[in-house]
Amino acid sequence: MSETERLTLAEAEARVAAACRRAGASPAAAVSLARATISAEAGGNTPVGLSHLIDYLAALREGRINGGAEPVITSPAPALIRSDADGGIAQFGFDLAFDDLVGKARSLGLALFAQRGSFTSGELGYYPFRLAQKGLVSLAFTTGPALLTVEGAARPLYCTNPLAFAAPAGADGPLLIDQASSSTAYVNIRSAAERNETIPLGWAVDSQGHPTTDPHEAMRGALLAFGGSRGANIALMVEILASGLSAANW
Repeated sequence: MSETERLTLAEAEARVAAACRRAGASPAAAVSLARATISAEAGGNTPVGLSHLIDYLAALREGRINGGAEPVITSPAPALIRSDADGGIAQFGFDLAFDDLVGKARSLGLALFAQRGSFTSGELGYYPFRLAQKGLVSLAFTTGPALLTVEGAARPLYCTNPLAFAAPAGADGPLLIDQASSSTAYVNIRSAAERNETIPLGWAVDSQGHPTTDPHEAMRGALLAFGGSRGANIALMVEILASGLSAANW
């Protein structure tokens, strides 16, 4: 029987950063990814915490993430910061722009950070939460590969297209809302498939567009939007804001 080892958050971050470096991440990118990973894990959002780190490490080793990426940060307008992540992780580009983003928001009253060319964003709420800790109200949107369809269809049209909102809330800490446009996150479908468990009706359809409780069939089909057309409308809005506005992958 293996013994359980208790780590402080700082110790856990250090170990995650070391694992990221061994997988091919630069020291700075490793720190960014470790901080975001442990933040999600400590906050109870485990699907995008340590369990999701496995996906990052595999992608680094396989070259799907550019471990030595050097994000290009530009400011084409006074209130706009644009980042080309160079095929690296989203958290690194955000970290590089963070202080300038906070400064622009405070001095101009409004600021926009737009990034493209990165691997998955991980926990989307992580980004506005950090801004709320600086006293700012913020919204975040992201998109990715098509996984989500609309009712009556089978072909995926959108990613899960989450949105997140955070605002300062005094001594209780920031208020954070972080939700996908889909009825559930894709990682929950994958987890159910690994455990050979069924999923609730309304989460997904099979490859023919029929409702399914089989996670394996769901992975061959598509996720469904929450709330029918209302959720699909939000997915479309997120797609426009995350991809259309930033000139990222549509």
